[in-house]
Amino acid sequence: MKKKRWIWILAAAVLAAAVIGAVLLVKGKSGSDGKAVVSGGHDKLLVSLTDKDLMTKYYEDSRMLYEEKLSAYPAFALDDAHQALYFVGNNDQNEMRLYKLDLKTKKKTVLYKGSASADSLFLSKDLTHIYFRLGKADEDIFRLASFDLKTKRYQNLYPAADEKDDSVSSFFYNRSQNDFALLHYSVKEDYKKTDEANEKGIDPEPTNIRFAAGAGKNLQDLTNLEQFISDVAMSPDGKNLVFTSYTQKGTEQKASIRLMNVKTKKDETIITNGKDFSPLIDAQPQFSKDGSIIYFMAEAKGAKRLKDETGRNAKVRTIYAYHLDTKKCEKVWENDSGIINSFSVIQ
Repeated sequence: MKKKRWIWILAAAVLAAAVIGAVLLVKGKSGSDGKAVVSGGHDKLLVSLTDKDLMTKYYEDSRMLYEEKLSAYPAFALDDAHQALYFVGNNDQNEMRLYKLDLKTKKKTVLYKGSASADSLFLSKDLTHIYFRLGKADEDIFRLASFDLKTKRYQNLYPAADEKDDSVSSFFYNRSQNDFALLHYSVKEDYKKTDEANEKGIDPEPTNIRFAAGAGKNLQDLTNLEQFISDVAMSPDGKNLVFTSYTQKGTEQKASIRLMNVKTKKDETIITNGKDFSPLIDAQPQFSKDGSIIYFMAEAKGAKRLKDETGRNAKVRTIYAYHLDTKKCEKVWENDSGIINSFSVIQ
């Protein structure tokens, strides 16, 4: 249950959405000309997409920032104030690179290279560090780490350096409060449940997922749930968490998005399958900057199926906005020439 976001890549053949041609800032249904449909009146979104030719493109709402051939799962972060894009990629030897792209000059700089993997990039409030999920070749666990943009060195934040069982499945950096929300679990427990299920020929039971929140190395466990949980995000005021939970029976999966009160530890389902869409099992729900909207990814009814250059296929993804006051959803970002890989709300 290593919930690294490349789960989707393995399942969907690295088909992440891309735009062939310009992105238009308009409302309506996407047409067959490969242009994205972006609705107005929402937060600016940073979206990564990969087209059927496996070209990854990064968009700041309707503006394409950069494109290159896909070499690793597209993890990224944007310094909007200084117009710098940070992202990861692999070289021909499959070694990870952390890049900085100056969007004004288009100069691309390698900040770090090594055998470790990195995903889920977040830029710190003071713009001096990048927080990311770290995977090492010699470990079965994933860690929360911090990369110093000045010294070009990374530091382990969680779990402890000598820990070999406690693994970070997902995390979120809340820039407003300068703290984290984090999901973690026992690798031993996960392996045990998987092995037992394989022996009996049944679906595995979900591993116990622990929720934690706090600043830096002072993360405190909040509660735990025995559910399949893909991701987590925190509201700007730090009072609520939102996450994707899903059930699995054979090849059938059903996802829902749940809201948890940090103080009471109680959670409730707020988004399930609707008449127009079905949330993805990695819906990546995130709050708007004012906390009134939750953005998430779903598969729209009748979504177009695309095939990449390897012959594998997946369905188009759409970003929706759920309004907490009205409990209504609206489509805010879609492109039917590709599949959205991941996105974030620009701070």
